[in-house]
Amino acid sequence: MDTIQTLLGDVQIDSAFNDGLDRAQLERLTPAAYTTAPHAKLSTRYAFLPTSSVIETMSTAGFNVVQAAQSRSRKQQPEFACHALRFRKAKSAVFIGEVVPEILILNSHDGTSAYQVRIALFRAICGNGMIVSDTAFPCWRVPHRGSAPMEVLEAALRLSDHFGEVSAVIDRMRHFPLDEEQRLEFASDALAIRYPDEPVGHAVSPAELLVARRPEDEGTDLWHTLNVVQEYLLRGGARRITATKRQVRMRGIGAIREGVRLNTALWERAMVELA
Repeated sequence: MDTIQTLLGDVQIDSAFNDGLDRAQLERLTPAAYTTAPHAKLSTRYAFLPTSSVIETMSTAGFNVVQAAQSRSRKQQPEFACHALRFRKAKSAVFIGEVVPEILILNSHDGTSAYQVRIALFRAICGNGMIVSDTAFPCWRVPHRGSAPMEVLEAALRLSDHFGEVSAVIDRMRHFPLDEEQRLEFASDALAIRYPDEPVGHAVSPAELLVARRPEDEGTDLWHTLNVVQEYLLRGGARRITATKRQVRMRGIGAIREGVRLNTALWERAMVELA
């Protein structure tokens, strides 16, 4: 506890978020977070550390888990699967318009990844979950070892220090107008990110990704364009023509790692406009 207080320092914060997912909810959504042993294929050199230890340490420091998910595959044992937890400060005064900054932590117990700690954004208007690219702001990777919970917490606190910078970037995006050609080019590049092996515009029309689904998303600035396109890329719904010329709807993305890839790549593409 003393070490945690040392990391927190004398920060003065106001009450904002007091609720989070409880243990029963987390065990149901992400059973891998409460696994008590690593995958049998791993050697004795692998230092197993349950994600539950990280959750406990983050909670002690005032972070609540507000969203949890894990990969599901017939070939993958659920107790070792990749899982993602989104944390918010239980006491925080940081808001970015309708956007709430969060900390995203990813982990698995099959040896496929270290802990990843990233900045994430929750847009309250539509429930989107954006992930800030690690090329725009740092992404911390913490190996599995005994000190991991405190290292993850330190990474979360350091990334929290960048929330103000994220707010400034979002503000620039809000005031960065795009003409129709630029918006179509942005959507076309987004399709190339989602479908890297298909000719752009062949399966999905870029214009389809620019149709706002709600009045709050209408706008031609970079921020609104990014959000509208991101929702189609992650949640699907746009019309798509298959190789057999059949019209279907784009499927949503369920895989955690693919969601991270698309989110970060799309953020990077938006940052190119601001460069």
